[in-house]
Amino acid sequence: MGARKGGRILLESLCRIGDLAWEFEAIGAIDKDLKQDFRKLFSEERVTVTGHLPWVDLATHMSRADLFVFPSLAEGSARVIFMAMACGCYVVTTPNSGSIVQDGVHGNLVDPGDVDALERALRDCFRNREKIPGVGQKNANLIKTQYTQRHYGNELLSIYSKLLAH
Repeated sequence: MGARKGGRILLESLCRIGDLAWEFEAIGAIDKDLKQDFRKLFSEERVTVTGHLPWVDLATHMSRADLFVFPSLAEGSARVIFMAMACGCYVVTTPNSGSIVQDGVHGNLVDPGDVDALERALRDCFRNREKIPGVGQKNANLIKTQYTQRHYGNELLSIYSKLLAH
């Protein structure tokens, strides 16, 4: 969790929604400046820092989560979002994450770097909590049926075939 991944934006948003009943698990490394700047937040009981996990363990943790928040400022195509969707998570991210997330379909898209927008999206998730499991299940089904290794290979072959034809 660092600047490029939107760590500061996420942590500031969590501080702003302190009045809501949420739990947050940070998985992976956390920038030392963020740990220092948000030491009060990280000391809260509802915040867990897990550290790095193997992919299979990460999937287990994601499968227990309702919501996956990834306010990245710059990505190519974040594999972790596909993984979160496959695990049945509702996703809150930015258009800069390079994902397939459509606002209002797979979760919420917020403008990169916009703490206010992320706060609004998180508050909306709590107000409309009943929609999260259904969206998460649809996300899991989408990945299972349309984003498999076979689909990827077939699409890649199709692109190469078109290029070779020209």
